[in-house]
Amino acid sequence: MGTINLENIQPGMLLARDAKDLSGRVLLAAGTEITEKHLRILKIWGVSEAEIQGVDKEDVSGQAVSQTDPALLSAAEKNTEELFVFTDKTHPAILELMRLAVVRALHVDERGGNR
Repeated sequence: MGTINLENIQPGMLLARDAKDLSGRVLLAAGTEITEKHLRILKIWGVSEAEIQGVDKEDVSGQAVSQTDPALLSAAEKNTEELFVFTDKTHPAILELMRLAVVRALHVDERGGNR
């Protein structure tokens, strides 16, 4: 179970915990099977992520990276390396930040946007 971004949640997934709005009001109860309507409701109420049963962020980001064109992945990794040139690339926090930067760059490129 893990908290993942709303953009990565698919219909049919099950909520591991209650999905709440910004004020703490329960919008969907734990155990609810997500539908397209639920995704719209969560987005309308400002919910950006939810805990999903059997899925975690690493699964979702790893799947996105594995389905990416190798040329795009290589370019994203090269650009990320340039951003972290003066850091300790053996530190676990830096490695995670670099991984997230690559995933973010790929996500932006998929949507046709620029950084």
